[in-house]
Amino acid sequence: MSKLEDDAVLVRGLDVTARLTETVAAISKQADGGILLETLIGRYVLSSDARPVWLSIDGRRTVTELVAEVAEKTGHPVADVRQPVLDLCGQLLDLRLVEVVSPADAAGIALMSAAG
Repeated sequence: MSKLEDDAVLVRGLDVTARLTETVAAISKQADGGILLETLIGRYVLSSDARPVWLSIDGRRTVTELVAEVAEKTGHPVADVRQPVLDLCGQLLDLRLVEVVSPADAAGIALMSAAG
C-alpha cells in the first residue's frame, strides 16, 4: 500500500465516475449510503464510512487537512480517524482512483476554485 506524506495533496482521478447511494445499494447491501466508483477497467464500492473521505478529496487539502475535515464531518477525534483515512487514501492511490498532485498543481486548483 502506498505511504502518503502529511503534506501530500490528493485529487480524484479524471477517469473516475462516482455515483451515490441508490446505485450502490443495488450492488451491495453493505454499502448503503456509500459511493460507487467506476473506471474503464473496474468498479469499486466505498462504504458510507468512506464517503466523507472521498467527498473531501478536492485537490486542495493536504492529507493532514483531509484528516481534520473528516474528523469534523464525522464528529470523531482526529486521532481516531487518522489511520483509517490514511489507509483508505493509500488504497485509493494504489487503485489509481486518486493521484498525488504537485504543490504547483494544488495551488492552481485552489486558484481556480476561488475564482469559480
